[in-house]
Amino acid sequence: MRVRVLPAVLAGTVLSVLAGSQARSIVVPVPIVVGGISFPLPMAFLLPLLPVCLFLYGWGRADAVGERTAVRRVALLDAAAVLGATGLAAAVGFHSATGVMVARDFAGYLGLALVVRWCAGVLAAGLAVSVFPFVCASLGVRHGVPRVWAWPFLPAGSVPAALEVLVLLTVGVLLLWRGPLERSRQADLAAG
Repeated sequence: MRVRVLPAVLAGTVLSVLAGSQARSIVVPVPIVVGGISFPLPMAFLLPLLPVCLFLYGWGRADAVGERTAVRRVALLDAAAVLGATGLAAAVGFHSATGVMVARDFAGYLGLALVVRWCAGVLAAGLAVSVFPFVCASLGVRHGVPRVWAWPFLPAGSVPAALEVLVLLTVGVLLLWRGPLERSRQADLAAG
């Protein structure tokens, strides 16, 4: 698991959730495609990307061929790391509504990264997860109200957001057990 940089992932998870729960007033202006104005994107929506990108970095460093033939169940260790980091984020962010929202967004971004990684490889997963909050800000907010598919912008107590994140994370963890699609395996080998 040393290749996975798990200590850095866990430290990044704790720091991003703590900083995100305190940095609600810091915003990044994002232009909205429909309407021609800009939307203030709180930094708390972007901070959960840090540990997700660290996860992707660790998976990108791994030897895919060696892991398929390893004696240890690498998929089991990866699933434990994902669930452990998600539980850690929830425990750290439990003290405030913004902290809960940051932990939820971390779990959702991680689930999205796992699904895209399975389909298209680590590089595509990094791109998709990094662009997703900006797509939500540009296309998922109408008249100041987020649409239901833009779960990062829904309030902390939103049931649809929690269900979407739960589905993404569950599907992503289940896909860890399956080998990647042939296209994504070739993309990862070409990138490495």
